[in-house]
Amino acid sequence: MLDLKNQRQSIQSSFDKQSEKVKGDYRMRLNSSIDVAKFLLISGFPFRGHDESEESEYKGGFLELLKWHGDRHLDVGRVILRHAPQNDVMICPTIQKEIVEACAKETTKVIIEDLDGD
Repeated sequence: MLDLKNQRQSIQSSFDKQSEKVKGDYRMRLNSSIDVAKFLLISGFPFRGHDESEESEYKGGFLELLKWHGDRHLDVGRVILRHAPQNDVMICPTIQKEIVEACAKETTKVIIEDLDGD
């Protein structure tokens, strides 16, 4: 009972800390996926490979670059791909498409603002 009264050891405090960690990990996964997508879009490289299975030599630009990014930045590497929760990996084609659509909207917005400024 005394331990539960201590805020640092309380269940709620532990839950709040876990929630912040989960949120931070999610943000890191999302930002990494966005960064990779932006690079591929700017470069004009394809996202998907013909065979994205675990056994494949080359899984496509998106997965290969995300893995490379995680290998170079250990904090990112600890939360992406096989280290992410099964339902929150942020690599499925739907997520990739949504990121591309968001980038397209932002690009269109900047172009329109630029045209209105002239």
